[in-house]
Amino acid sequence: MKQTPKKNKALFIVFGLSFVVGLVFLIMPFASRKPDGLQKVTEDTMGLLKKDDFKPTINVPMPGYTIPGLKHKFDTKQYAGIIGVFVVFGVSVFVGYLLRKKRRKNL
Repeated sequence: MKQTPKKNKALFIVFGLSFVVGLVFLIMPFASRKPDGLQKVTEDTMGLLKKDDFKPTINVPMPGYTIPGLKHKFDTKQYAGIIGVFVVFGVSVFVGYLLRKKRRKNL
């Protein structure tokens, strides 16, 4: 049975997103809980960064890559990663739609 290109595209998107979500679940247990290099150097040598010095001026939806309200921090980082995957996917699809619309208009 021959599939149409639209079905192939939908299958590609579904399997691609499933693959990335699976990677998030597989890789997150191995993510380092230590600060990144720049943050560590400034803390050790300069003493510039202190958590009390930097308080956010606005409320953010996922502070520190966690989801407020969920108890286990490990789980919240996984869910935050998955939400990030879908946000980036959605923004990419929207930008692609706008570019495609602009291209058709110019032709």
